[in-house]
Amino acid sequence: MLAGAVMLPVASIAGLPLLIPLTPEPVFAVEATRTPVRAQSFTTPDTVTGTVMVRGDYAVAVTAPVGTESYAHTADTFTNDPASAVQWPFTVGVPISSTFGYRTPPCPSCSNFHAGLDMTPGIGTPIQAIADGVVTTATEQGGAYGVYVVIRHEIDGQVVESAYAHMREGSLALTPGQTVRVGQMVGRVGDSGRSFGAHLHFEIRTGGEAVDPLAWLPARVRS
Repeated sequence: MLAGAVMLPVASIAGLPLLIPLTPEPVFAVEATRTPVRAQSFTTPDTVTGTVMVRGDYAVAVTAPVGTESYAHTADTFTNDPASAVQWPFTVGVPISSTFGYRTPPCPSCSNFHAGLDMTPGIGTPIQAIADGVVTTATEQGGAYGVYVVIRHEIDGQVVESAYAHMREGSLALTPGQTVRVGQMVGRVGDSGRSFGAHLHFEIRTGGEAVDPLAWLPARVRS
């Protein structure tokens, strides 16, 4: 009898059971091998060009600055110059949902004076330092401002502060006392603190007083 055979009674002769062996099918071991997967890499040029068919037999080429792939929304609100010593907090124009000055407060405890710009390129968008400077405040616990950074600059012989509020938790890229360069990452757009949707609350302060970034920056950003 084969090892592992099973005897099943299927009939009987003279009252004795007749057994027929059933042999299980052999089991084969299969050795699995892993094929290494090579990560694909590529290099992008200074601009990314796509072709969009308009109609008929002609097309329009569209170019976009490198880095804009992380922007959910852009707008013609301002023009940044990546070669300028003073820049906007984003590399391209983005929507502005609330401007500097008096407004209807968005909540009962909110001020009716808005000391900066609310900029809405989309949650997670990288925020950059507007000029060389030194970080005076960098905190995850900025109260109503949430994740919050203040950088002190000297621009045109004047002490200027730039402030970045409501950034995403965990995205803070700077520490107090750190020297930063224009274009260096500050953090990412978020919804921390007393916020009503993902945005960057951005302020410019001269002499300790908030000024309108839409009036102050364009004259200093070379474009």
